[in-house]
Amino acid sequence: MTTIPTPQAKPTSVRYEMLAWACSLSMLTYIDRVCIKEVARDMRVDLGISEAEFAWVFSAFSLAYASFEIPSGWLGDRFGPRKILSRIVLWWSFFTAMTGVVWKFSVDTGYSIPLPTGLVQWLGLPLPTSESAWTPMPLLINSLLFLMAVRFLFGMGEAGAYPNAARALRSWFPYGRRGLAQGLLWMFGRWGGSASVFMIAPVAFYFGWRGAFITFGVIGALWVVGFYFFFRNTPAEHPRVNEAELAIIQEGGRESQKPPPIAWSHILRSPSLWFLCLMYFCSNAGWCFFITWDVVYYERELGLGQDSLGLKLASGAPLFFGGIACILGGFGTDWQVRFLGRRWGRTLQGFLAYALGATFFFLALLTNDPWIAVPSLCLASFFKDFAMAVSWSTCIDIGHRYSGTIAGFMNMVGNFGQVFAPPIVKAMASRGDWDQALVFSGTMFLVSAVSWLLIDPRRVIVYTADDHARLKGEGTL
Repeated sequence: MTTIPTPQAKPTSVRYEMLAWACSLSMLTYIDRVCIKEVARDMRVDLGISEAEFAWVFSAFSLAYASFEIPSGWLGDRFGPRKILSRIVLWWSFFTAMTGVVWKFSVDTGYSIPLPTGLVQWLGLPLPTSESAWTPMPLLINSLLFLMAVRFLFGMGEAGAYPNAARALRSWFPYGRRGLAQGLLWMFGRWGGSASVFMIAPVAFYFGWRGAFITFGVIGALWVVGFYFFFRNTPAEHPRVNEAELAIIQEGGRESQKPPPIAWSHILRSPSLWFLCLMYFCSNAGWCFFITWDVVYYERELGLGQDSLGLKLASGAPLFFGGIACILGGFGTDWQVRFLGRRWGRTLQGFLAYALGATFFFLALLTNDPWIAVPSLCLASFFKDFAMAVSWSTCIDIGHRYSGTIAGFMNMVGNFGQVFAPPIVKAMASRGDWDQALVFSGTMFLVSAVSWLLIDPRRVIVYTADDHARLKGEGTL
């Protein structure tokens, strides 16, 4: 008697639902982050904050965001990204709303701090009438410090969002599709930043800049409710994942039944980690131009009218085209890994992307014609973001089970680039020399390009030699 074989069940597609939640998180992250750039002019007027002082508001966010990346990434590896991402979004949503309640005030403490006059000039602060090598600066508690504190706490809360998202997607996608997943994640982030130009304007028009921050804070809190209900850390935790989908997800190998502890001594001795961090530091230092001072550049250097449609399009275009590059870069690295292997399938794309990004930053120097300068900057952003999926996929490659921690390490060092770059760019631009600001950003991209040649994504760096050998023997590495 012949037995008729049972047709194999069609794989479920729960992994794409999890990816959709991660992408919506990424979009929400950038909307809340870019909101302050779009309403900065009204904030400065209402709060009595100068343009130079506002640079330190950007840096306060970046300092906190960078400082808490590793702890948040480690917590995701330890307790699972579902709980940690829920905490992250609730925290940042609260302080997004709190940004809208900062008011104008100033209290003189009666003390002063002597600072070198040259430093005071570089910071863009007012100088005393008398000539002196040292300037006594009054120690004030005012709306600037309050705003910096709120944005610092906002950055502290948002830290770890992308490392935990990367950790979650590692569990839901096989090796050969991780570039695509990371590309989509970053595409929606960039498009969130690009769309925010048009989303924030009508909200701010009807409710003011304060209402815009409060509105987006409430939206983030509502998002957490749905995310916590539907999202799961691993396919094994989700009741709708069938065996066929699980087989696809585990294509790159299964998890060890006895996962080894993280080996910090090996991590910190890895050249790949440090060049990856240098690459991302310079990447962020160059790219932060697009989320801090680009609107001022378009107005003053390229002559685009304040609040004009041309200015809004120019402000959002680099992030929009960067989003397209993110998904194309994800497809590109997955394809290249199949043909070139893990080494050059990642690093060659990273090198070429940053080299071309630097080239177009330098091309923007040649003219003040917005029809040439803006497309050049869009292409600089495009090519830089063509390497985003490569950067985060490399964290997953070398971080294995502890990819959240490694991604947090890279993002921590990288975001210190955004701490220092806004004041540097502003100091250059305050002298009317926007060319120097563009040279600075392009040079940062060149250093990132060279760094990619010194990164090896083939070697997992988070285990001791014995644990590495055991996992390889089990077939889980």
